[in-house]
Amino acid sequence: MKPKTLGYQSELIFSNFDGKVDDRGEYTVVRTLTNPNFFWGNLLIFPRAPKNEDFEKWKMIFKKEFTDPSIYHMTFAWDSEESDESRFSHFIENGFDFQKQVILATNKVNAPPYPNNEIEIKPVKSLGEWEEVVAIQVASSHDHLPKEEWRKFYLSQRERYKKMIEAGIGEWFGAFLHKRLVASLGIFHNHKIGRYQIVSTHPEHTRKGICGTLVYETAKYALKNWKLTNLVMCADQEYHAARIYESVGFRPVNKEYGLCWWDKTKA
Repeated sequence: MKPKTLGYQSELIFSNFDGKVDDRGEYTVVRTLTNPNFFWGNLLIFPRAPKNEDFEKWKMIFKKEFTDPSIYHMTFAWDSEESDESRFSHFIENGFDFQKQVILATNKVNAPPYPNNEIEIKPVKSLGEWEEVVAIQVASSHDHLPKEEWRKFYLSQRERYKKMIEAGIGEWFGAFLHKRLVASLGIFHNHKIGRYQIVSTHPEHTRKGICGTLVYETAKYALKNWKLTNLVMCADQEYHAARIYESVGFRPVNKEYGLCWWDKTKA
């Protein structure tokens, strides 16, 4: 089962680098070997949405594929835009969180409506800058996991991204205001498609045009220097970030849905 959408095609850039992707025909297994409890990096992707009668079967498949005893989650995604919750309500009633994402893409960007001309945008290099990257990511994280769990996750991802940068397939960019890092993001590619990662702005510096300016300038850089056919990013359907991305030329190309359960006593 090969992914059809730009969203899943670009997500596999990371698993194909240091993880493992197994095509089982009826579904695809995606593993992040360095972080087995990365919920959306260790999952099953099916061609269709689940039905209530799939509940036990899909759980059984996940447990068969993911045998590491430290894993305390189950994640299912599907490569279609089926989103009728009544068809898989049994999953939700049994503790699965229904995730909704919009995938945006572009091959050309335009200047943001509210540019920030005070920031300096450059690659993140020093250990101190990388520490600030993680600190901002933790400060900007959602509240469904404790901050310490988020810090562990971002530290693990940082090491992954640094190895990808060393391999020449991406870069991490920071926005510096008066020499202080206030926002950052990553872009990684497979020589055709580029995928944005963890766009985050320090909570004290939101609504200043920093995010839009950072996305715009880094998109220009990636399209020019890496000769990519598409730049792709993912955003929560109900979060304002998608509007920022659209303001510089990104357009929705598809929606992604998934279900995730995790043991709340361990996270």
